[in-house]
Amino acid sequence: MPLIALAGVGSGALHALAGPDHLLSLAPLSVGRRQGAWRVGLMWGLGHGLGTLLAAGALLVLLSAVHLEFVDRWAERVAGLALLGMGVWGLTRRQGAEAEAQPTRGVAAVGLVHGLTGASALLLLLPVTVSGTAVEQALFLGGFSVGSTLAMSALTAGIAAVSRARRLSAKVATHVTRGASSLSILLGGVWMAGSF
Repeated sequence: MPLIALAGVGSGALHALAGPDHLLSLAPLSVGRRQGAWRVGLMWGLGHGLGTLLAAGALLVLLSAVHLEFVDRWAERVAGLALLGMGVWGLTRRQGAEAEAQPTRGVAAVGLVHGLTGASALLLLLPVTVSGTAVEQALFLGGFSVGSTLAMSALTAGIAAVSRARRLSAKVATHVTRGASSLSILLGGVWMAGSF
């Protein structure tokens, strides 16, 4: 049984680190942070994990009654909208002391939206949700949420550490933040356009 939880942790971490939307959402909030960058990833990851659990629960309940292509199309639109929102937030937020403030519920909310709408996460969860026992499903889903949350926290801490180690000037950090935010807006727009 612990092996299935460990598989869930690994799958969650892989999902968290492999998604360009995750990197683009978190980079503007992490570049140049002197402290607490891991908390940004933690809050985002907690929201993402909760959203993934809710989406997996809905998948378990509605699998036979809902046309999955329709759900996927709307999920991609909502995820694209969340990426647009994070991009705009990254472009408009002030750098400096305000950026060091504690992560807000807004970061967790965006993570929640990503978790609820992430079709790729549901694809990773699908085999266990349709074939495992209830205990195996709970262990895998719990492990997946823990793994993705820890990976998000490590990712934001890593981004902040690399940007500090490279001694990025405030001007370069601003350009990196704006670039990641602009790419987030672009990716969100593409996802939304591709879902129609």
